[in-house]
Amino acid sequence: MGAHLVLDIETIPDPELPRLDESDRVPPPPFNQIVTLGCLLLEDYVPKRLGVVGEGKSEAEMLADFTQWLDTKKPTVVTWNGRGFDMPVITSRALRHGVPMPWWFSDRNTRYRYSTEGHFDLMDFLADFGATKNARLDVYAKLVGFPGKVGVDGSQVAPMVHAGRLEEVSAYCLCDVAQTAAIFLRVELLRGVIDRARYRALARGLLAFIDEQPRLCAVGKKIDRPRFLVE
Repeated sequence: MGAHLVLDIETIPDPELPRLDESDRVPPPPFNQIVTLGCLLLEDYVPKRLGVVGEGKSEAEMLADFTQWLDTKKPTVVTWNGRGFDMPVITSRALRHGVPMPWWFSDRNTRYRYSTEGHFDLMDFLADFGATKNARLDVYAKLVGFPGKVGVDGSQVAPMVHAGRLEEVSAYCLCDVAQTAAIFLRVELLRGVIDRARYRALARGLLAFIDEQPRLCAVGKKIDRPRFLVE
């Protein structure tokens, strides 16, 4: 099945772009400065590597590392609301810094809404591409046995960054990445891409991987494992 890259970003308002409408809970993509870009690489659905892209680097360096890897490996990116937020923010900030993203703009599937190749936005898929209401990652994570938000939510990111608590922000981001990966496996079972036996084997592998990651302990200790394993 090739490689899937599950990703999530955390952002703060860009101080160079004062917003005219401060009532927006989440401002339009260009107004968001990326502080953390968390990723989990899956190969044939098996977790291989978890981490923060360009950790400790500037936003421009982070994006250069990320886009270079995308152009080389060409995975299918897996997101939750990535079409509505994560990828438009990434492309807006790449525009800001002059970082090229040729693969993202040359492969039709990456930006074709109804394709699960190139970019698979789980939220959009489960909402039948706008036919019904969207729900948050937190809700679908709970449906499959994961805890959802654990102690932190997006509204707390900016204060935490300004307080120098970037490591906590990175851990929070990676916890969302892991939960997105869990939903992704369940969606592949739902779609019939993998059968139940294969799903259970992969789910056990993901749980074992999560248990080995110190940054995921907030999620790992609260998983309803029988529910996730469909036991």
